[in-house]
Amino acid sequence: MAFASTIDARKHVMGDLVMVTGTMTSDSGSTGGDVLLADHLSKIFAAGANLNGAGATDVEIDGTTVTTLTLVTASNGVGTWWALGQR
Repeated sequence: MAFASTIDARKHVMGDLVMVTGTMTSDSGSTGGDVLLADHLSKIFAAGANLNGAGATDVEIDGTTVTTLTLVTASNGVGTWWALGQR
């Protein structure tokens, strides 16, 4: 398993904005993966992610398409991510 992510069942809604959160696991070093959010968002406006644990290096948002969040990790680890968008 190189990269895996989960999407939390409960979303945060304010008007037509939705905050989707989830977790990720990366055990492949400096690679990452995609989080597909088409079932939840029609457009991503902002996103963020971080690895848990002391001394953990960062997670980079490598890009977003309309409904896909691409994460790249600098090291192995478990972390969380979020994406804010329009439903």
